[in-house]
Amino acid sequence: MPTVRVMFSGPGPQANGLSATPEGIWVCDQKDDRIYLVDYRGKTLTSFATPARNLSGIGYGLGEVWGASNVRPNYVYKFDPATGHCLQAIELPRPTEGGIHGLEIIDGALWVTRPGLLVLQKLNPESGAPEHEIPFPGRRSHGVYAQDGVIVCNDTTLRTVFHLDPSDGRIIKQYDIEGFEPHGLTIDPEGRIWTCDATTNQIGIVEG
Repeated sequence: MPTVRVMFSGPGPQANGLSATPEGIWVCDQKDDRIYLVDYRGKTLTSFATPARNLSGIGYGLGEVWGASNVRPNYVYKFDPATGHCLQAIELPRPTEGGIHGLEIIDGALWVTRPGLLVLQKLNPESGAPEHEIPFPGRRSHGVYAQDGVIVCNDTTLRTVFHLDPSDGRIIKQYDIEGFEPHGLTIDPEGRIWTCDATTNQIGIVEG
């Protein structure tokens, strides 16, 4: 069963989302509601405050950083990564019902995990308009990324990672993580899978 090799602690008090890039890992913190960029040894390269509350997911794409505000109504905020300036606030479909725990820009679209609705939604990144959704097979969806045309999303409660067909949500494969409660989930340019545990503020690599 895969385990997590802890690499460092989160740059803030409670890391709850990850998005890996060649420059480092973007980390969102659900307690101080800040976004951080850290290198692969955990050194903070930059950080900025956000208007989000219970900042629970982060993504990088289309030249911008995206953060998920997990309070009602649910919003996604878009930021300039160089300055931290908030460029846009996008209200999610059914904003008082589903919550939001994770997000990522995948093939130019905004994918969000909606734990209260048990779905993953594909949204227009400019307007937030829904384009597609797939069912989530677990209980509490959290981090999300794409690999080889497959949507990968973890369940924090079950400690399970699902590989899902983006067209219909069919489970392609799944595995459990031992000894770690996965919240954020991402894959770096070298193919390593990273996760964070918001209860311990640890960030590490999934192995095995």
